Amino acid sequence: MTARVKYLLDTHAFIWAATDEDRLSTRAARAISTTPYEQLGISDVTLQEIGLLLFSGRISFKGSPAGILGLMLDHVNVLPVTLDIAIAAPGLPLPHGDQFDRVITATAKIHRIPLITKDANISASLAVATVW
Repeated sequence: MTARVKYLLDTHAFIWAATDEDRLSTRAARAISTTPYEQLGISDVTLQEIGLLLFSGRISFKGSPAGILGLMLDHVNVLPVTLDIAIAAPGLPLPHGDQFDRVITATAKIHRIPLITKDANISASLAVATVW
């Protein structure tokens, strides 16, 4: 049985948590470090976004991305896009058309869980509770 997901991580939060980077805010780092990994989640589109960021050269890792991210990925829940999420995403009050942000935010909204994100556009939209 899958543990109930307590927080959804935005793509950058997942990457920074997996690589132990200090770019997480104190509050976000505390939420991640005090929550059992099996109660952390990511949207499945986060994996696609990471692939595109790698392909475009916008992010890189010292070592194998699959090896580095895979360690954390083995312990978090990957939440699939459902019909409810797909229907909710386009209608979110976000000021931009970033489809990854829309689906990730809709995932948090539909599952009624806070989103750990640095994205000020998402926080300011009040579409979901955020932690940063």
